[in-house]
Amino acid sequence: MKLGILLTTSPENENTNTVIGISRAARGQGHEVSIFLMYDGVYNINNKEFSGLADEDVSIAVCAFNVEQRNVGKVGGILFGSQYDHACIASDVDRLISFG
Repeated sequence: MKLGILLTTSPENENTNTVIGISRAARGQGHEVSIFLMYDGVYNINNKEFSGLADEDVSIAVCAFNVEQRNVGKVGGILFGSQYDHACIASDVDRLISFG
């Protein structure tokens, strides 16, 4: 199964820990996980535990426009994309969960 997750809230929100937990549980079950970050969700790439999901074979993409707006630096292993990437994730997954 392919799981897609949209996260739009900053790391201070409990949604970040929820997404980390769901992602790890899904990967533990052998599922593919793709996360797209936009709005204040792009700040999550500065959270080491969150960005570390990329090392656990979780695909993470961010809206580069929102990154530029918020002056967030780039992090290796994370795709700096666009809403097109968000649409591709949404159309490719079996389930999509949104946290916002």
